[in-house]
Amino acid sequence: MSNQSKATLFILIFIYGLQVNAQVGNSVPDFIVTDVHGKTHRLYDYIEQGKKVIIDFFFTTCIPCQYYAPQVNKAYEKYGCNTQDLIFITIDYNDTDAEVLEYDNTYKIEFPSISGLQGGGNKVVSQYNISAFPTLILIDSTKKIVAEFDPPTLVVFDFKLAMQGNLPKPCLTNVSNVRSQFVVISPSPVESQNLQIYLDAFISGPVKIEIFDLLGVTVLNKKIHFNNENRYDLIIPELKSGTYLFKMIIGNEKHFVIKFEVI
Repeated sequence: MSNQSKATLFILIFIYGLQVNAQVGNSVPDFIVTDVHGKTHRLYDYIEQGKKVIIDFFFTTCIPCQYYAPQVNKAYEKYGCNTQDLIFITIDYNDTDAEVLEYDNTYKIEFPSISGLQGGGNKVVSQYNISAFPTLILIDSTKKIVAEFDPPTLVVFDFKLAMQGNLPKPCLTNVSNVRSQFVVISPSPVESQNLQIYLDAFISGPVKIEIFDLLGVTVLNKKIHFNNENRYDLIIPELKSGTYLFKMIIGNEKHFVIKFEVI
């Protein structure tokens, strides 16, 4: 290689590095995409619910993406499986839904995956000026990129997330009973928009309740007061068939999480 070619290559690498590093601190545009299972995701909806979002940009034949996929999966599981304050989304470039589904099955991807060609991924890749894969970024409540995970290993996730104040949290998808020691919801499975909540003991004052799906998307968030019979009749949004989590927070410490089915 000539000295001129080497100089040109050095300049290109230097410029490329600036482009990647310059993303941190930048504001990000909103996007609406559809994952390979037909579910719609809007970035700002997650942000406005108080969640941070990790986006994994990839394509299905990308060797480094395949290599690091198990590490990203470990981070997803360590930080709550999209049921806590971190949402993981993977956005593909230039593949179909079928190709992304095959990739997900091969590399055990459980968080939402958006294909480039059918889910809207190509547009987001262009909006975010992504030129290297995988690229993994963290977006916080300011709607800015606050971290990049490079390389995307569990050690790097732990370090960068700790700097942002995020600690490991358990996944909530293993909660399987419709009755806890304290809270009962009925009927189960849910067939309408009417849900009854019963307590085994009297609680005075407001109680916060949340309902969210297994991807961590909040569908209901409100404060309620129980009547003298320790019961509250709740009207819930019209929900698609599937599994949901009911969470009740009493004060600042007591949390009760119950899984229920909607048919």
